[in-house]
Amino acid sequence: MTRSVDAAGTRLHVTLAGPPDAPAVVLLHGFPETSATWRAVATDLAADHHVVVPDLRGAGCSGFAPPGTDAYAAADLAADLTDLARALDLPAATVVGHDLGAMAAVAWARARPDRVARLVLSGGGVPGYGLAELGPAHLRTFGDAPPGVVEAAERPRLRAFLAAFTGTPAFPLDDAVAAHAPPGRLDAAMGRYRALDRDAVAQRADPRPLAMPVLVVAGGAPDISAATVSALRPDRRVVVVPGAGHYTLVEQPAAFADAVRAG
Repeated sequence: MTRSVDAAGTRLHVTLAGPPDAPAVVLLHGFPETSATWRAVATDLAADHHVVVPDLRGAGCSGFAPPGTDAYAAADLAADLTDLARALDLPAATVVGHDLGAMAAVAWARARPDRVARLVLSGGGVPGYGLAELGPAHLRTFGDAPPGVVEAAERPRLRAFLAAFTGTPAFPLDDAVAAHAPPGRLDAAMGRYRALDRDAVAQRADPRPLAMPVLVVAGGAPDISAATVSALRPDRRVVVVPGAGHYTLVEQPAAFADAVRAG
């Protein structure tokens, strides 16, 4: 089932599955993803979890940041998630973040450790703790581009532009193209990159370690989540899923779900 929830100045679209009284798990997408990218993992986890999959601010069917703002920082998304959890009356949950969703997950875990019982990260580093040095070049390219510039340049070739980020036929590219085709959607996604420097400042200003257990689910290559979260949780665990790359959640969804279950 789907719901819409008012959260921190925007309206979030969220998909719910599984028994409402089962342990809660929240799945947070990155770029060029939406909640639809979690479809296979969510279906698997719904057998024994209450699964909550939002379209994050500006993405999919959710609303944009308030007019006149560029409020796509991880702290803005974390505030949305706090309001979402309150509206759904969620207990402390396992929170899973992929790619840019990992950054939102870390921000929420640090802001509201009472809401995040366990943190699972995949393919997304922590701003301020080595992401700028270890992350791909497009983080800086998109982050430095003024609002509207990337969308204006790439909308005429949107499918090819988004396909360049996926690297696997398992990725639901048709969903991504449809989600980013409406005016403003691609620019909202770029807002997350424009916010990375603000995210880094906010993370470095908070010296507290992460209070909850942290698991990194990685593909065959080293995962920047593991490297950059170490300063905040030195005992983080890493599970490597063979036969997968950056998009482990769509290349090996059953193994990804099993890793989330096993903790």
